Amino acid sequence: MLFLLLLFWIVLNGKFTWEIFTIGALICAALYLFLYRFVGYSPKKELAVAKKIPSLLLYLVILIKEVIVANCKVIYYIYNSKLEVEPRVVYFRRKFKSESHKTMLAQSITLTPGTITINLDGSKYTVHCLDKDMAVGLGDSVFVKRLKKMESDRT
Repeated sequence: MLFLLLLFWIVLNGKFTWEIFTIGALICAALYLFLYRFVGYSPKKELAVAKKIPSLLLYLVILIKEVIVANCKVIYYIYNSKLEVEPRVVYFRRKFKSESHKTMLAQSITLTPGTITINLDGSKYTVHCLDKDMAVGLGDSVFVKRLKKMESDRT
């Protein structure tokens, strides 16, 4: 974290000089000490977050792939005027141990074109889908499977 703060400091300054580096190192060290003492930040938490990075990157790749596929479906619906679109509102329940995984699922659905999370109440999701084909299997989507795997890897 200290290294990333210092790197961020140098990037924001736009150039590297020893004065900028020294002042940045002092400010970053003070900020790191503040985070450690008053916010509950620790090197153990930093290591735990670092271990999650590969899993999060894989989730990001899956999300990008699903967004591209959904974009193609929406474009198909737009340019094929003979198709009749049948919107659906889908309700499903998915239990996750952490609020962050619940939110990631809701946001992933919303980021995917043709679907939007209307409501998240506890473990109940309400999702509007552009067409009935997009609603099929939404509760058991690749997002749910990957988030469940991430959750099982965490424990």
